[in-house]
Amino acid sequence: MLTIGALMLLSISVMSTNRSSLQHGAIINQTEISLYSVSLAQAKIEEASGQAFDTFSSTDTAEAGAVITALTQLSSTLGKEAGETYTSEKVNNFDDFDDYNYFSGTNPYKLYVPGVDTFRIQTTVFYVDTANPGVDAGTRTWHKRMIVKVWPTVTPWGGANPKPDTVTMSYIYSYWWFR
Repeated sequence: MLTIGALMLLSISVMSTNRSSLQHGAIINQTEISLYSVSLAQAKIEEASGQAFDTFSSTDTAEAGAVITALTQLSSTLGKEAGETYTSEKVNNFDDFDDYNYFSGTNPYKLYVPGVDTFRIQTTVFYVDTANPGVDAGTRTWHKRMIVKVWPTVTPWGGANPKPDTVTMSYIYSYWWFR
């Protein structure tokens, strides 16, 4: 009788330990996926912010001529211009920040996490006003905001919860000129 009781306690203890171990593994996977998502979002922001503010400001150096001094000199439409394509971070001809408007890609950085097929990346760019930088200004301003969303397409837990969240980051890029 004591042996049966001891075996029951041992089996309950083993099941409890296994359950804790599985939950711990899921938390580690979720954290790893979240970190990759944040890294991909930050990389996309850095890639875009390394470009010129506007297609018309991409050549405003002292050697190229006058700088942009009026909002009417900025592009009225946001997005890539005719002939611009994006194959990868290194193979593209984007030349300004707003070319990334409505960018959508599948894992352009080829990071693979066990159980995750790909990461999806979507970006939106719009003009913002300094008084309300969270809202689309609807007209040209000296400031553009990029919103980047990143999420994994397949979770390592199948239909189980919790599933990783979509990581959303934003960045405001401003054009400055001095007299």
